[in-house]
Amino acid sequence: MLDRNWLETRVRSLIEDEEDITPDESLIYFGLDSIRVMEFATELKEQGIAVTFEELASNPTINAWWGLISTRQNAA
Repeated sequence: MLDRNWLETRVRSLIEDEEDITPDESLIYFGLDSIRVMEFATELKEQGIAVTFEELASNPTINAWWGLISTRQNAA
């Protein structure tokens, strides 16, 4: 089962910036691109969490992503 700490660590590896990230701040500002979002969506699917690229890309923030992951994880 994934937790928020895992997500924050994983997001840190997806972006190029070393600055602190506010949980509601768009990860696009930190260098996140569509290729990385696609890879992340695939990684989540491999772990049994059905989240689409579109869902992740529509609101690329830690809080939004955690909302999706935690909801889908609990439903599985």
